[in-house]
Amino acid sequence: MSLASSEQSLIPAEKQATADFEQTFKADHRRRHRNAALWRVALNVLGIVLFVIVWELTPRYSSWINEVLFPPPSQVFRTFIPMFLSGEILENIRVSLVRAASGFAVALVLGIAAGVITARVKALQYLAEPLLHGFRSIPAIALIPLCILWFGIGEVSKIALIAWGAFFPLWITTFIGVRDVNPIYLRSAACLGAGRVTTLFLVVLPAALPFILTGIRQALSISLVVLVAAEMSGASSGIAHMMSEGHQLFRVDIMFIGLVVLGTFGFIVDRLFVAVARRLFPWYQITS
Repeated sequence: MSLASSEQSLIPAEKQATADFEQTFKADHRRRHRNAALWRVALNVLGIVLFVIVWELTPRYSSWINEVLFPPPSQVFRTFIPMFLSGEILENIRVSLVRAASGFAVALVLGIAAGVITARVKALQYLAEPLLHGFRSIPAIALIPLCILWFGIGEVSKIALIAWGAFFPLWITTFIGVRDVNPIYLRSAACLGAGRVTTLFLVVLPAALPFILTGIRQALSISLVVLVAAEMSGASSGIAHMMSEGHQLFRVDIMFIGLVVLGTFGFIVDRLFVAVARRLFPWYQITS
């Protein structure tokens, strides 16, 4: 009787020891993850600081570089301040953001839908495959004259160009992801009585999610690239239009401001996408 009671008294102690070990392990894991994140941020900031220092010193102490053609960051910053305070840069950012988001939204819907349909319906795949692959080889910049003729120099032509450029990465990655779903998943869903629509939304699309997220990330960057080309051809506002005006006025500092804004904007969009993807899909380890 005493032996049984002693064994029963050991069970809570073992559970407490297991709980303590689990809490210690989780705390250590969070601490290591936090330290790794801080170390990464520190190296990122250090890389930016070193780049700015080299950029500042190179045109000032190099006899073969003209400061007018390659202004240092201090001069670029002095030009940036009044443009920012006047609201010119913020307005250009707003206009460019609306254009890029509109074109990307159109491409997102059409690209994913086309990828799913062509992957699931073999007849449509064989019918549209040569056309889509042929159109995919046409750069969006080559369509600028046609878009201006068809849609004018307003917003529609720019949104159409951005949608064209972002459509094909979304289509091809979605197509590959849906096409290459493991047949075992489909057979298991069929054995459980799932219909075609249920299988599509609960089996096929989740299995193809890594490919779709990759396509979305590529399409975001392509949207910014095409945005620059679209705004440099007939726009009256936007970041690329501001850079074009700087080129006409021989103001390289204004052009550099546009480049820095575009690079910063692209970096922020990519980081936001990674953060949202990790929050919504924690099981998918998206690469940074």
